[in-house]
Amino acid sequence: MNRDEAIQATKNGAVAGCISGALTLAIFWIAIFTNASGAIGLWNDPSVAFDIVLIFACAYGIYKKSRFAAVLLFVYFIFAKIVIGIETGKVSGIGTAVVFLYFYGKAIQGAFVFHKIEKSENPGYKATPKWIYYTGVTALIIGAALMVVGLMTVTGVLPSTEVQIGTEISQSDRDLLISNDIIAKGDHIEYFYSTGLISILEGGSILTEDRVILYLPEDNKKIEVYEVSVNDISSIELVERGNAMNNSLYKINSRKPDAWLQIELSAENKGDVKFIEALRAKVTRINP
Repeated sequence: MNRDEAIQATKNGAVAGCISGALTLAIFWIAIFTNASGAIGLWNDPSVAFDIVLIFACAYGIYKKSRFAAVLLFVYFIFAKIVIGIETGKVSGIGTAVVFLYFYGKAIQGAFVFHKIEKSENPGYKATPKWIYYTGVTALIIGAALMVVGLMTVTGVLPSTEVQIGTEISQSDRDLLISNDIIAKGDHIEYFYSTGLISILEGGSILTEDRVILYLPEDNKKIEVYEVSVNDISSIELVERGNAMNNSLYKINSRKPDAWLQIELSAENKGDVKFIEALRAKVTRINP
């Protein structure tokens, strides 16, 4: 690859990045405005805006012959495809993905070749400062680590960051809840959210067909389980609205004196709203 071919490769990679970013933006807007669920519901999440910004930033970086941006976009694209495949349960668009990866791969080659040629032929070439190089390498390592954590969350190795519907809970997690006497074997879980980072036993909230459950470990590491029957719920209060960084807090008041629960729910993909709406519907049916 000569200098002109290297420049063209980075331009092509930048164009591919812009196309990918535009497609993601279009799907994002459709999902948000239609409040989509199902497969396209993956894009019905404000955090996708960060992905879009990242894609366009990398595309611009590739246009500027950035080696870091080229490598980052290549790795991110693969990670995103894996996550989408796991979330939807199917692998689609392989042909399109291969095309994008081809242009991203050529952009990586082009960026490195361009800088190599410039370094040897251009007397005025300024090498990338070491602090930028080390910062870029560190950012890639951190990014890769976050991607690994993300994959572990999606695959169920780590607790999900979202409120899950009953059918999304793995059998191993359900067995863990049963073996620790958090739920009974015959309970039907409608919604579930764990506040745990490593294990679901670190705490969580559950909505079954007839009650709300809050469980959390005490100082002696024994798991304490608190619950309120749907029949006894008098009101549901929003204590604190969650966002991309913080969970929502809701207070579940009981008709029994001094009996109440404060549960914590992830606001990701409006899971907190879905959990509470399902609970309100139950309460309304009982007390129209």
